[in-house]
Amino acid sequence: MRTPRPEWVTALRTLEGCSDAEIRWNVEAGRWEFVMRGADGVPRSQFWGQFWRWEHGKRVKNTPDPVTGTYPYRDLDDAAMREALQNLSETYVANRHDGSGSVGREVRRRLQFNRDVLQRGWTLRGEAFADMAAERGHRLRGSPIIPVNYIGR
Repeated sequence: MRTPRPEWVTALRTLEGCSDAEIRWNVEAGRWEFVMRGADGVPRSQFWGQFWRWEHGKRVKNTPDPVTGTYPYRDLDDAAMREALQNLSETYVANRHDGSGSVGREVRRRLQFNRDVLQRGWTLRGEAFADMAAERGHRLRGSPIIPVNYIGR
């Protein structure tokens, strides 16, 4: 039976949120299995596979097997383990290097969004008032604007 290298397990457990994660060879699936707790605390399995392939010099996403739902087999070596650790750290929900950035940046973004919404509201209300004033002016001058719905044949 295959066993993971101790340095792989140590490197995995040093990641944020993976202190009790493990790597094992799943005999039934015939693949390396990463077992980690989700945000709800329930351990879940992820199987290592070949998620990308190269075609004509471009990286293309592999499609999983329609019957099993697993990606093509890929053995776990040092390079693959570095890639798995990088992917896990990038996709971790509390990743400090992703998302909104600092709290100040997020507050400024939300304040600007609120200013933009307020400005759009003032613009729409101003245009509605201008339309109303123009229509009232036409009525006062004796030339009302009468909408006509024309249904062509």
